[in-house]
Amino acid sequence: MKEDKLKQLYFSHDIFSDKDEKIIKMFYFFRKNIDEFSIDFIKTNFFHASFGLFWEIVQYMHLNKLTVNEIPMLADELRADEKFVRLIIEKFNLFKIEDSGEIVSERVLKNLNKLTETSEKNKTASEVRWLLSAFNKSYLEFFGEEPILSKEEIEALKQYNKKIPDLKEKLRDIIFTLKNLKFETDINFVPCANWLLKDNHLARLLNGEFGKLKHKATKKEIKEEQRKEAQEQAQNQAPTEIEIKISKIQTREEAIKFLKEYYSKEELNYFGGKAHIFPPFRTILNKFNIKDKEIIDLCKKEGI
Repeated sequence: MKEDKLKQLYFSHDIFSDKDEKIIKMFYFFRKNIDEFSIDFIKTNFFHASFGLFWEIVQYMHLNKLTVNEIPMLADELRADEKFVRLIIEKFNLFKIEDSGEIVSERVLKNLNKLTETSEKNKTASEVRWLLSAFNKSYLEFFGEEPILSKEEIEALKQYNKKIPDLKEKLRDIIFTLKNLKFETDINFVPCANWLLKDNHLARLLNGEFGKLKHKATKKEIKEEQRKEAQEQAQNQAPTEIEIKISKIQTREEAIKFLKEYYSKEELNYFGGKAHIFPPFRTILNKFNIKDKEIIDLCKKEGI
């Protein structure tokens, strides 16, 4: 388990751990062999230091995997003598060393499993609250009131959520479809949450058994659609490159020159003997009183 998931948590420290047979053996060993160590501790309290170091190792292993090869690194991290750390880990059966070299602790594994179990329970509870909140919110939107659900109906909703991965995303459409549901064979039918969560009605509705699932655009969707329409309208209204060039023409000579350059690159089409003038050009033709014939004669003269 990663540190960020554990930083708000804690592990149990049983108050009788110092009475554990393995811990007592460790105390006895360090009391009797204190002279072998060059650590500056008060001799009468040296065995207490081993107890504190044991719990520091346990704390470290809640956050990190540990191997035999990493003992020197751990000793440095804990600012402790390597021989001291190695004895605590290897001598008293407080820890188990796997064939792979990984150091494990039943105490740590038990705590981590408990934390994981608690985390999963909290996650499940959170998901249920979110699910009910989404259901109630959609129901209130279309029915004008929140539903009153029995324990059985809430459990049915939870089971649907387990079986339908995207149920929460479809709830709004389900409730909207339910609101508009009618049966020709039952004119007295009144749609409600209690009906929806009985006799597998929700799954049948979702599968289209009562007609296609309906959707009502949300305010956010409407706003986004309006934004797209406004953007498309702005793009359609934006002047083209040719229109921009035309807007900059100030004299009749500039207009004729522009037309000449354009038709020297583009094919001038004729329909019924008349030149097809590109529509945007009508602006400058009218502005400078240029006749279609002038364009045709100009193109013929230039061999266009």
